[in-house]
Parts: sequence; structure tokens; C-alpha cells
Amino acid sequence: RPPRSTLFPYTTLFRSRGWPFQMALRALWLAAAVASSHGAVLTSRAGGTRAATPLRRMSGPVVLQVPQGDHIVGAMSACGSISARAIVTTELVSEATRLQGLGKVAAAALGRALTCSLLIAEGAKDDESFQVKFNGDGPIRGVLATANGKLESRGYVGNPNVSLPLNPLGKIDVGGAVGKGALQVVRTKQLPGETLPSQYSSITEIISGEIPEDINHYLLESEQREGGLAAGVFVKGGDGDGSGGVSRATIEAAGGWSVQLLPFAAEESVERLTANLQQPNLSPTEMIRSGMGPTQMIEKLLDGLEPQLSEAREPVGLAASCPCSEERVMRTISLLPRSEIEDIIKREEVVEAKCEFCGTVYSKTSEQVAEELAKKLQEGIQDGATP
Repeated sequence: RPPRSTLFPYTTLFRSRGWPFQMALRALWLAAAVASSHGAVLTSRAGGTRAATPLRRMSGPVVLQVPQGDHIVGAMSACGSISARAIVTTELVSEATRLQGLGKVAAAALGRALTCSLLIAEGAKDDESFQVKFNGDGPIRGVLATANGKLESRGYVGNPNVSLPLNPLGKIDVGGAVGKGALQVVRTKQLPGETLPSQYSSITEIISGEIPEDINHYLLESEQREGGLAAGVFVKGGDGDGSGGVSRATIEAAGGWSVQLLPFAAEESVERLTANLQQPNLSPTEMIRSGMGPTQMIEKLLDGLEPQLSEAREPVGLAASCPCSEERVMRTISLLPRSEIEDIIKREEVVEAKCEFCGTVYSKTSEQVAEELAKKLQEGIQDGATP
């Protein structure tokens, strides 16, 4: 692979010539990366206590229109004890796989990360965001995903061509690809009284590398949010091609769900939720492939709890929301050492910049580089002379 110079973590430049709250729940264990046929589980902080409140009815909005493709639905149990969300991201993960040329393992890892990020970002303000970055020692060389309150998301993996045999359970070995290391979470939140959102960063240990389990562990340990989180991607193809590369994966289903225990949750509701999560076939992809959408997923998770559903929302496509642009490319080029810029112009090289999120490639000739940099310099001089 040609040598490359990375100035920003998500944009790569190429030069042409080179290249658990002991709450009568008894035994609880961490939610699996993809809820298995044996059922899903809640996470809870050990040794905690919770005051039970009587059940109470609570009104909520109704879903008036349900999209056919990717969409997310939120809900609250009628007693106000439990919140839940479910999402289908098949189209979104398919787009990411196509734009970034992902193999099976990379598509599963990034798809889970994007799905979890959207589940957590749902309900946030437009300019608030949730970002996860898995810095593991596995061959995928890192996974990053971010989403905001507008349901815009993006992400990438360090090695889209990683290929590994199935794990002992016969599943895609995302945990083996991620490896051991640290999970960094960055939240952008606007607190009361602030005019602009602020960033808050946390680092936790990667527990399994399976993505949802690690994010759920973070939510419990760092944000004291008790609940369950599941995400999955059903992939076909994308295996090794025998020459060190992989073929591009095909996404048949992708999505996830989350449940959260709210403060002073009624014990009756918690017990019912726990029973619901012991049902078979709670895998997000199994439910989606059987024809279920987010509404039906929530109804199954909150069966007997009279879920009050929110209006369905659709996540924004990756390419449509990607912030890359030619202006950002020129801003990146202008940060190169002056000697390197002069060398590009002298050798009449073509500079290419590839967005690691959407895969868009921007190409600039040496003449365009010289012209646009000269224009920016002139504008800077004029701005400096303006009183």
C-alpha cells in the first residue's frame, strides 16, 4: 500500500507518486453483544438498593406513521418505570459497507457500533452527540462510531479487510477482531445554563470486544444507567479471497434494542421485564429477519407493561450527513509543511484526499492547489487590513 500522510484522524491524503441493585432480580449478567436464543439480560450495579413505587398510568404519543426502511422507535412502560428503544439499521449498515468496502468482520463490528450509538443518541438535542472509540490490540485496529440527536451517524474501522474464523459459538468473531484495550466514550452535552454544548470524555476497559456489551458496561459503570443493550448484523459474504483481501460483505439485517430502568422503578415492572428478557429469539437480527420492526420489537420486550410508543424517526444516511467537503480538503492541505506544498506544485503532482467515513475521494491538481492557496492567502491579507 502506498505511503500516506494523515493530518486529521478521518481524512487521508495521498500524493500521486507515492503511496449488578440487588433488586429481587437475583442473578443478572451483562447483556450479550447479540441477544442469543437463550434470552437477553439486564445489567445492574451490585449492592445497590432501589425504592419501589406503585404502578401508575402514563399517557404517551402514538406512532402515526411507520417508515418501511430504517427507523427507530422509543417507548415508556405505562407505569413510567422502564424506557426502551428499538431500531432497524439494515440500510445504514449496508451503505457503510458499500462506501468503505467492508468485509464480514468489519461490517459486523462497525454496524454494531453505529446501531448502539444511534440508540443512545436518540432523544438528545440536535447538537448533542455520543461517540465510542474502541482502541484494542486486535487486527481490526480500532472501531469508531458517533451519532447525534439528529440521528446523523458515521464511523469507520482501522482495517476493513480483517478476516478471522468464526468464534467457538459459530458467530462472527468481532471480539477477537477488536481485542483487549480501552473504550473511550465522548459525549457532547448542553447542560442547563450553558449556551454551547460541552464535551465529556470517559475511558473504560474493553470487556469482551463484542461492542454492545462493552458500551453497556460503560453505561453502568460511568453513567449508573441500569439496563440492557443488544445490537447485531446479519452478514453474508465478505470472507477472505485467498489473496490476503476480503470480498465486500452483503448486509441482510441490522438493528438493535435497549431497555433502561428509570429511577425508583416499580419492582413489579422490573420483574416483568426480567421475565420478558428470558424469552427466546431476542436477537435483533432474528427479529428483523422474521419481519418485525422496531414497534414489534418493543412490544415483545415490554410485553405486559403497556408500552407508550413515541413517533418513529428515520436515521440520516451516511453520505447525506457526512461533513466532508472540498473546503475541508484544502484546509487540510494548507496545514502541510510549506516545503511539501512547494514540492507538490513543483512536481505537478495530483493530491487525493479520501474521507474515511463516506469513502468520497477528492482530487486536486498542483495548479488547483497553488490557485486556491494563493486565493486564501489574498483573502487573509485583505481580512487583516480591514479595520
